[in-house]
Amino acid sequence: MIKPKDTVFEVIKEIPADAMVSLSFKQLREFESRLKDEVIYYSLKHKEKTKDYQRAVLALRWVQGIIRIKTMDTMKGPKNG
Repeated sequence: MIKPKDTVFEVIKEIPADAMVSLSFKQLREFESRLKDEVIYYSLKHKEKTKDYQRAVLALRWVQGIIRIKTMDTMKGPKNG
């Protein structure tokens, strides 16, 4: 496995929260997939938890939280009445 040039954490920290919510599910799932790969990469490379590993886990939790928020919003649907 080759270390990515720019980590997903570095990409995500530049995106404002309201813009993250407006991303499509496909884009968010792509971020989630790349973050899972990074977490695996860092956990296999180092026995101890490094700063890069912790940032990857933090970014993964952030993206998963955004996905949950979007899912809850779409499940509510438009209010009738």
